[in-house]
This record gives sequence, C-alpha cells and structure tokens, in this order.
Amino acid sequence: MKNILRMLPILLLTIMASCKKKDPRPEVFDITKHAIIGKLTGGYPYILTSEGADKATLTHYSVSSGSYTYVNGVFKFNFDNEVIGSFVIENGQIKAYNGPVIINTYDMVKIPVTNQFDGKTFKGNWNGTVHSTQIKFTGTKYTEVTNNQQSEANYTLINNLAVKKQEGNSITLFTIMNNKLEGGRSTYPVNVWGTFMMQ
Repeated sequence: MKNILRMLPILLLTIMASCKKKDPRPEVFDITKHAIIGKLTGGYPYILTSEGADKATLTHYSVSSGSYTYVNGVFKFNFDNEVIGSFVIENGQIKAYNGPVIINTYDMVKIPVTNQFDGKTFKGNWNGTVHSTQIKFTGTKYTEVTNNQQSEANYTLINNLAVKKQEGNSITLFTIMNNKLEGGRSTYPVNVWGTFMMQ
C-alpha cells in the first residue's frame, strides 16, 4: 500500500503529460511569403512573386505585372484579365502546373530573410561563349569578369531570391537553384543564359 501511495504522484504526472497536446496547430500557408523560381524552355531563369491581396509579377527577359488568385491550393497568375498559368500547391510544394510550355521547371521557395547572393562568387559560361565568366556579389553590386574584362553594376534584389539589373531595353536576371547561379540576359532581340557554379 505504501508503495502505491509513493507511486501515485508519478502516475498522475505521467497521465497529465500524456493528455497535453503534442503537436501545435499547423502553420497556415501564406503564398505572399513564397515565390516560384525556375527555368523557361532553353534555360532562361524566371521568378514569379506575389504581394498584397492580388498583385503578381513575373520577371524573366521582361517584367510582366499582373494579378493572382490563390483558392483551395491553386495559385493562378493572371495577365490582362487572362489566366496565364496555374500551380497546384500541397504542403508548400508545387504538385502540378498547367500553362504555357515555355515554363520548363518550377519550384516553390520560401522567401529568406537575408540576401542569398551577398558575398558569393560563381563561375561558368554564358551560352554560345567559349570564355568562362566569374560573377561576384558584394552588397548591392556585382562584378562580372570575362576574358580579363571586368564590369560592375548595381542590382535590384527581388525577395532575396533573385537579382535584376535593368538598363534601357536590357535586363539581366540571376537566381540561385540547387546552389548554382542561373543567369539570363536580354538585350532585344538577343537572349543569352548560363549556369555558374559556386566557388
């Protein structure tokens, strides 16, 4: 009897602990805290972002501003009141895509709190070139060195996931996918792209 009385407090604590909820409420998916990045057919990178109640922007070799809806796990990008593409999202990942075949790959990425480019160096080739190119990001600038010729430019950061430089009708875009820098440069009517490895 004495042993049972001694064990009673321990049994009560065990029962109380087992009754507590082990799992907190699941986090509600917020589409505006994520972005879609990937490649177009041919290798040109893109980023699709959303903000506020309905604004969406697709940046690739041009910038297309439109609207979006996100209902029952389906994200739709609209441009000029027409649905351009839709993504089925489950558990924060894209399970299916329906839209133009120009979008070749896609990945849903949570927007990081820090600049993913600052302090990193990459090396690779633009398509159609024989000389390798080194690209280094520092602060809000990047330097590009090809065949001992160096250029430096300021850039605009997009959701800490992409870098854009725009001058006149020329747009350069960089994204990081699988620790590789994916770059695209459009100077109408010529588009080039390339993959650069982290150094």
